[in-house]
Amino acid sequence: AAAKAIMMSKVATLCYLLAAAYATKFVSSFTIPTLQSKTTATTSGNNQGQNYNLALDLLHPLRHSLYQPNVSARSNTFLQSQTTQADVTNTGTTTTPDIIGTVALLVPSSDQPSKFGSKSPVQPPSYREAAEQLARKIKQFSDGRIAAQVVTPSDVDTSSVLTSNALIALGLTTPQDVQFLSRTFRQRRTAGEEEASSTQSLKMCQFAVDCGDNNYAPIVGPYDEANPSVVSEIAPWSDVASGKRLATQMKELFDKQTSDEFALALMLFFNRFIDKIPWVQHSIDVTWEKGLGNVEEIYNMVTKCGPCITKCLADENCKACIEALDEIDTRDQVASYRTVVSYESELLRDFSLCILQKNNIFGCTAEVPKIPYVKPLGAFRGEEMTKDIAKGIMIGHLEGCGDAALEGCKELDVSWKVACGANVAYDQFPSQNQLFYPSAKGDSMWYDPVFRVETIDGRNVWCKRHYRVRNEKVPGTFRFSVLDNGVTSDEFWTIVDVAEDLSWIVFHYAGAAGAVGQRYIGGLLCTPDGTLPPESEMEKIWDVLRSAEIEPWELFVVDNDDTSPGALEAGPPPLDFYRKTASVIG
Repeated sequence: AAAKAIMMSKVATLCYLLAAAYATKFVSSFTIPTLQSKTTATTSGNNQGQNYNLALDLLHPLRHSLYQPNVSARSNTFLQSQTTQADVTNTGTTTTPDIIGTVALLVPSSDQPSKFGSKSPVQPPSYREAAEQLARKIKQFSDGRIAAQVVTPSDVDTSSVLTSNALIALGLTTPQDVQFLSRTFRQRRTAGEEEASSTQSLKMCQFAVDCGDNNYAPIVGPYDEANPSVVSEIAPWSDVASGKRLATQMKELFDKQTSDEFALALMLFFNRFIDKIPWVQHSIDVTWEKGLGNVEEIYNMVTKCGPCITKCLADENCKACIEALDEIDTRDQVASYRTVVSYESELLRDFSLCILQKNNIFGCTAEVPKIPYVKPLGAFRGEEMTKDIAKGIMIGHLEGCGDAALEGCKELDVSWKVACGANVAYDQFPSQNQLFYPSAKGDSMWYDPVFRVETIDGRNVWCKRHYRVRNEKVPGTFRFSVLDNGVTSDEFWTIVDVAEDLSWIVFHYAGAAGAVGQRYIGGLLCTPDGTLPPESEMEKIWDVLRSAEIEPWELFVVDNDDTSPGALEAGPPPLDFYRKTASVIG
């Protein structure tokens, strides 16, 4: 929770630095050639120039393939996504996004518990319940451009399992369901083989998740595990090799059994083989898919941020972070975020500030998601919501805020503690403290999340952030901004509901870090001490979360035990680190 926008800390990308370190040796000798002129490079040695031109020759077809237009796939068996309030324009008209692809989620004929929600405060959902929420999540991540349908083998109309771009089977284990699954996969595979020479063959994907010991040989674009092509081994720049790498990545994401990572896996497929998906369109990694773009990015890094690179690679901690990030896809927000917070330092911040924020080496963009639209709380304690009341609600129980605090403030050292949250990248972190307090100048506020991180090398450390908070037009909504590890994050927060005695509050947030092309959404249930509210309140709270399109099983319970071994190792949290100077800096 506290981590929120920090995802962007994706400074991660700096895995490039490893290559850049070597690039500095010849940058002064070469002029990076363009596709129009592969012979403009000059070198002090003929062999060096010949090797470089050879590399360009190998990369040229890869670069060429990157710019082939993708044809949108459509299916009449799917209804377009429902229009949300976010789709309503200022002119009063509504717009429905074009559907670029379809997903069929195949679940058991007779409902049974799934493996989703293992860390939530409620019982796991059935496969149908999970799939219905996954369909909503797919809509959210795709901005309404991918339509998803839940199907069972016993449905009267099962045509979508054959016509959809992606078919994901979940938890099918009975003999009848398995027979249907095997037949369906076989029919889709046959259809794909018949269209192997057309672009349509690139637009198919199928996986079986938690369907017994048989993985049913997944298909991702042109890659078919049941009929592997030697091209995937000898031509890593090819579409089939790309599909093979993506198949491995998607399986790992599916197996984590979280809604965020499930939706991410499908976005990666659609982005690669059907049409660009803003949620995952940009990458700060070195990839075969980028082709010659890798060379251009490294060159720009070295020429524009050479001193930062040198300092980072000379520092053991900074270099270790880059090496760790080199092992992951930085679009995987869970893995990349944990890596960055495990190694964050001033050198890493300066490095990312230069490469990502100031120079935007990777050409990334990202906008705050508008789906789902979440309606803010309209009244509190019988009064219409105002900006002053909303500010008091945010301040919650923090001591020393004077008249800005509301009646019922407990005068604690925090405003709220996160009891559970719905973003897999942030809300698994323990000991999440929130401090909201007025700025000394103007009507804005400060937000200081202070949370504990269990680093990838086993240490327990405190992380802290300092956000500027400004009122949005509608009372109860706010705009958050922060420069986090060198990257600016922009977030839209909504007070969804709050107990009149301030015993609990539900937030929804949507954010983006443009410099790394990242977007994210989530929700929080917070209380004064970080424990869950009494059972008598929970059904109402679950309904509040559902109004924000969050299911209770998507939540991660936060460990706020101050006496746990990890908390004791980390020591007291630095709650007043920023607040003690806020009266001076505004």
